[in-house]
Amino acid sequence: MKKLLLGTTALATAALLSAGTANADGLTMKVEGYFQGAMIFGDNGLPNSRGVSFRDWNNEIHFKAEGTADNGLTYGFRIELEGNTTGDQIDEQYLYLKGAFGQIIFGEDDGASEKMGYISPAPDNNGILSVNTGNFVFGSTPTTVNNTGDGVKLTYITPRIAGFQLGLSYAPEACEERQGCLVNEFGLDNDGLGGQQFSAGLNFSKEFSGVSLGVSGTYAWTENELGGSDLDSYGFGLNLGFAAGAGEITAGGSYLMMDFGAIEIESYDAGIQYAQGPFTVGVQSIWQDYDFPNTEVWAVSVGGGYEVATGLGVSAGYIHYDRDSGLAAQDSDAFLIGTMLSF
Repeated sequence: MKKLLLGTTALATAALLSAGTANADGLTMKVEGYFQGAMIFGDNGLPNSRGVSFRDWNNEIHFKAEGTADNGLTYGFRIELEGNTTGDQIDEQYLYLKGAFGQIIFGEDDGASEKMGYISPAPDNNGILSVNTGNFVFGSTPTTVNNTGDGVKLTYITPRIAGFQLGLSYAPEACEERQGCLVNEFGLDNDGLGGQQFSAGLNFSKEFSGVSLGVSGTYAWTENELGGSDLDSYGFGLNLGFAAGAGEITAGGSYLMMDFGAIEIESYDAGIQYAQGPFTVGVQSIWQDYDFPNTEVWAVSVGGGYEVATGLGVSAGYIHYDRDSGLAAQDSDAFLIGTMLSF
């Protein structure tokens, strides 16, 4: 069963010029990354659509360094560089400490509510066909991921005990430091740029008589500094995995409720994937309901993937996307052929 749940210019340049691994002061540095690209054919449901699109929207290079102290403490850092020019050029950057006590993470990273949650499996092992992701091919899709963004936060994750693991995160400002939230090294209260944020996640993972079970519950709270209601969100997820012939089936689903006070948004997803050797095939669907404006969105993806070689995978499938709203209706059908390279 799979759990589904992703410096400076001088540092980036030095890492790229290296052979990928270097030792200094007890740290071992590695360079990793991936490239996702796709050719999409069909109708996106909007006027004057071209009917064909080439996309390379999800590419990153990761710089990682890690070391282990004599007392067994593991320490390191990670910096993620976007492969495309964006306003968020450095995606995530954080340091961490790991040991028998669990794990402590400090920096711009996903919160505990995102790290600890389970969602449904995508049809392919590359995730290119997923309809429950911010990297969805239509550019906008519902999600059941209890995401709190990459603001600077402190996260603690306990060791797994009897199958259970707990994660907690806190951020004094719910925005990334480079977005201008800090003034003289301190955030201003009630400035409308970012309030306090707390998130938590508890999951359970264990195998029973050949069946792998994963269950999660998550909660997140973000302060509204502009007045009005704060944002509360909570979610639940379930994954099951078991052998089927020469392969393995993974099935699952999840739910997310986002409560803005006067507005509520509910999302559900479900999916099943069959994997055998280098092949995967499956189906995934997601549905979302907005209170205001009165809108329903749903999408379904059918297809599969194939691992051509280590670090090289291809995916192909069909995606339908439907938005029913008086403000912006959209009915889309697309066929997709994509690839993912990772190292």
